[in-house]
Amino acid sequence: MSNATDTSVSVEGRRRRLLFRLRRATRILEQRERLQDVGLGLLAAAVALALPASEPFRTGNEALLRLSGETTLTQGLMYPLGRGAMEVAPGTSPEEAMRLLAGVAFGVAIAFTLAFLRNLGFRRTATVPAAFAAFMTPFAWLGGTSPVDYAPGMLGASLILWSLFHQEQTSRRGYHWRAILYFGVAYMLHMEIALLVPAVAWAVSRHPKYRKEAQINFMAVVVVLTMSIAIGLSGSSESARIEHLAQRALAGADDYGFRALGGWALALAVGLPSVLFGVYQLLFARRDEVAKRAPAWIVPWCLVALAPVIAGSPNSAPIAPYLVPAGALGIADWLNRRGTAAREMRFGGALVILQVLATIAALQWATP
Repeated sequence: MSNATDTSVSVEGRRRRLLFRLRRATRILEQRERLQDVGLGLLAAAVALALPASEPFRTGNEALLRLSGETTLTQGLMYPLGRGAMEVAPGTSPEEAMRLLAGVAFGVAIAFTLAFLRNLGFRRTATVPAAFAAFMTPFAWLGGTSPVDYAPGMLGASLILWSLFHQEQTSRRGYHWRAILYFGVAYMLHMEIALLVPAVAWAVSRHPKYRKEAQINFMAVVVVLTMSIAIGLSGSSESARIEHLAQRALAGADDYGFRALGGWALALAVGLPSVLFGVYQLLFARRDEVAKRAPAWIVPWCLVALAPVIAGSPNSAPIAPYLVPAGALGIADWLNRRGTAAREMRFGGALVILQVLATIAALQWATP
């Protein structure tokens, strides 16, 4: 009897030691991958800062104009951040300050995108090529190397996606308030993020612990987010602020309607090719019965990009920075369905090379 008891105790002790070692190895691996995400983001930021766009975007530069002394309406964080950069580094020009913010936001957006893809369980052979294929599209690259707020918009969208896919919470409804807080930050970085209110509310309402309160949670998040936006627009020059939001969120809100669809088709095909491929994989690609699809709220996340296409002008491109990290998710999902890590690396590497070549060709074509 005593020998049997000693044996069971010994087996239980070995199990605990093995479990402890497994958990420690998992933590070390996670820390290593986090450091890799940060390192890749810093590398991307350094490259973006070292290679400023020769033909930068002209839209979304209200903060730059105001920093340069022009009287123009700005909203959000870009102007105070640019002013802060100029105060910290005396002698920095407004354009240099805004390029610095764009380059840093570009790198941090890649780091957050890699983080939420990793948290979803994708292998590194899928996450790294997926992220770089999406962020090397012309819109994304020019956004990261131009003195505009497109890269901060990608950062805000990546931050929201990281929050929505990270469903753990340390306090009751912590998931809800974290999503609301990160949405607020993202909106202050790029006003077009306002179009994501329904998608964020739907994602929060689908949290596994609060499914019975889904409708109430959806309406609560919508009310909180819309009221926050409305409060930010109120006060002096309220009508001008509302018009500014509409123009920034709807690509100028020029009421072109369906007349501009041809121009939009060309602009998006050239500006976001691999991103649109990833969005197609998320929303429409066929899967095996056992393959898991993206959550339902990703549909309004992607489809709201049609709003500026219908209401605005392609002359106001670039649009939809929130599509870039979503496109990376779709590409990672496509690579994951290739089956093996070797095939993921082969297909992903080929896609990155093709996208880089296409971006170089597009930039040379656009440069007079």
